[in-house]
Amino acid sequence: MLATTVPNGSWPEDIAALRGRTVYVMADNDTAGERKAEIAVEKLTGIATVRRVTLPDLPAKGDVSDWLDAGGDAGALTALARSSPPVAANQNKPDAYPGIISSGDFVRGFVPPDYHIDGIAQSSFLYALTAQTGAGKTAVLLLTAALTALGEPLGNREVRKGRVIYFAGENPDDITMRWIAMAHHMPFDVETIDVHFIKGTFSIPAMFEKIEADVKALGGVDLVIVDTSAAYFQGQDENANVELGRHARELRSLTTLPGHPCVMVACHPTKNAASDNLLPRGGGAFIAEVDGNLVCVKSSDGTVKLHWQGKHRGPDFEPVMFELQTVTAPGLQDSRGRHIPTVMAAVLSGGEVRQKAADARRDEDAVLLSIDRDASLSLAERAEALGWYKDGAPHKGRVRRAADKLRQEKLVTYVRGKWKLTLAGQEAAVEARGEQYHADVAARTAAGILAKHRAKAA
Repeated sequence: MLATTVPNGSWPEDIAALRGRTVYVMADNDTAGERKAEIAVEKLTGIATVRRVTLPDLPAKGDVSDWLDAGGDAGALTALARSSPPVAANQNKPDAYPGIISSGDFVRGFVPPDYHIDGIAQSSFLYALTAQTGAGKTAVLLLTAALTALGEPLGNREVRKGRVIYFAGENPDDITMRWIAMAHHMPFDVETIDVHFIKGTFSIPAMFEKIEADVKALGGVDLVIVDTSAAYFQGQDENANVELGRHARELRSLTTLPGHPCVMVACHPTKNAASDNLLPRGGGAFIAEVDGNLVCVKSSDGTVKLHWQGKHRGPDFEPVMFELQTVTAPGLQDSRGRHIPTVMAAVLSGGEVRQKAADARRDEDAVLLSIDRDASLSLAERAEALGWYKDGAPHKGRVRRAADKLRQEKLVTYVRGKWKLTLAGQEAAVEARGEQYHADVAARTAAGILAKHRAKAA
């Protein structure tokens, strides 16, 4: 592990040298002096990991520079710091023993937090929103931001109207394009909507006082969105429990901003996480510090389900379903006048969800029977055989989605460039043919009745 100390108080000149290193800050039992030294290093480096260690011969109210000036050895300091036990990830030491209070005093004056999204997320609470790349977490968070500012519901759930601050850290340009498209399609006025953005990454604890002052100048905030946790992580190992526990506590500080906002943080899941185990990186330490882990799970039909996994303080809730729509807008054109597509989320009603599921099932049956008839067709050839086209070209993506779902359900295999029905797939094909036959008979019967009715009316 790379480590460094900062001699003679010359921190401004040493900023570049501290990048990616662990900085050891020395102080005695004087808590104020210890915290002052730590904040100084964090503000100047922005990205260094800061660890505290204590030496018995450290001068009162001193820091590492004082100790080095007195002849301290930097190598010995590093060795001592490495041997010091780490602070527990979820350790929150009180300043002093609070004493025992009665039941009445315990509950007196308590004001329950309001829901920001009815039944899902509360004000003053910290939530992770975890999803695989491409599963819609940014699209859902941007939609939540717009609905908050507009005071419009999320499906049938009330959303508290208020001001939003969006930390656009991971990909500000992508978020900008999505926001322009949403303004065109929802619609809203980007000049007047009460959503505010912070572009780029920085140290949240080092800049907290500045953030707090800016929020106060705006008149408070009701929803804070951080996109993403990884973009604002200041440690060295995104899977380290100790560092991620501290990072989560830094994110929780945003709930104390003027207005006591609900805070939602987009998170990447642990490596190789399955769709039923979408926990944010950092394991139990990060989960322990948040009030809920919301998740977005994308299905083969393109819908996205918002629910929770691992932890949710409060009653369970019915999942919210979204559709990810590829859209363009007049403000999204390149230098040659070509439209640049982007993605936005839209809430689906119960009827729309059922219709999409039925459409996906019909596509799967069609591809299953097509493979049974001719297993050698390419994606484009199969799309042509089924009459599936998009923008004048064979709709290969539609075939691929259906085939992937069939393979996932072990109804087909794909070996050496050829499809083959499994035994379960052969049974499913027989069932699909029967359903198709009955549907065709019903359609012909309905058409005959309609023709007779029209002839009689004529």
